[in-house]
Amino acid sequence: MAGSVSESLSAWVPYALAFLSIFLSSIAQVSLKLSVRNRAPGLHLLQEPIFYMAFALYGVSALLWLFVLSKLPLVVAYPLVSLNFILVALGGALVLHEHVSWYMLAGLVLIIGGIVLIVRR
Repeated sequence: MAGSVSESLSAWVPYALAFLSIFLSSIAQVSLKLSVRNRAPGLHLLQEPIFYMAFALYGVSALLWLFVLSKLPLVVAYPLVSLNFILVALGGALVLHEHVSWYMLAGLVLIIGGIVLIVRR
């Protein structure tokens, strides 16, 4: 019994790491938007700590993603990346106070439905 519980938990580790990778990538996207929010991109970004933080998050996210790719089939792992759309939309709405329409919400719900279908196999 204990073996099956640990096997069941270990089967979800790649999914948890995929979510963490996607979450970090989403934070990086919102951070990049914050770094250019009130001005055009340019060399001034090299003086913005948030700019460097965003790329560090991308780096950690990429390393986690490599582990995920080593454990999950690509046809399962890659569609999970669409969670970025949902998390970035949430970040845009909550952090940047951007408007999310009902059409966008409907699209995000469809994405969630697709992910659920893929993960359930």
